[in-house]
Amino acid sequence: MFTSVAPRYDLLNRVLSLNLDHRWRRTVARMAFNGLRRPLVLDLCTGTGDLAVELVGHCFDARIVAVDFVAPMLERARAKIRRTAAPGAILPLCGDALSLPFRDGSFDLLTVAFGLRNLSPIEGALDEAARVIRPGGRLVALEFALPEQRFWRSLYGFYFFRILPRIGNWIVGMGAYSYLAKSVALFPTPRQLSELLEKHGFVEAQWRPLAGGAVAVHGARRAWEPNAER
Repeated sequence: MFTSVAPRYDLLNRVLSLNLDHRWRRTVARMAFNGLRRPLVLDLCTGTGDLAVELVGHCFDARIVAVDFVAPMLERARAKIRRTAAPGAILPLCGDALSLPFRDGSFDLLTVAFGLRNLSPIEGALDEAARVIRPGGRLVALEFALPEQRFWRSLYGFYFFRILPRIGNWIVGMGAYSYLAKSVALFPTPRQLSELLEKHGFVEAQWRPLAGGAVAVHGARRAWEPNAER
């Protein structure tokens, strides 16, 4: 499915988010570094590389490994990185989020934008994320949510479940964006996701709603191992 939508993925993101997706990624980048110097970052489910590029713009000395499972997405990410990022700042790699080819504790920071919904089982993905982040390192995730306020939830639901799939399917000619709406409906709420993070190797899990609760930025810190030095 993602291979099929790759050629128009960026266009669809801009149209379907009313061009707000750039602003949401910028918020993630502002939250992510929190005083880190020369951080080694894993951008998981990088897609076409939008978040990786945004991260470099906010921390010029960051070194970023941008991983995605879908080769055609990475092809577009590589082209975007060549145009917009400093040489060598971002390394795109094809990889499986459930079995990452990195040593334990390799990264200071892990970011993921709109990718957690697509990882199954989510518990396995969180365990693997916790494995590759150093103790005390951070995870910052951007993900869709369903607004809690009743009126906004109804309005958002009408757009997201009725209008958005039709626009998406009209542009790409398949049912990919019907999948998007269903995946959001079945995904844990922000509160439930915070609880999952704290069951799978993280502490201090919290979230910040954006766009009236239609999107949430999640942050958590990798738990310290019992014998690790702080």
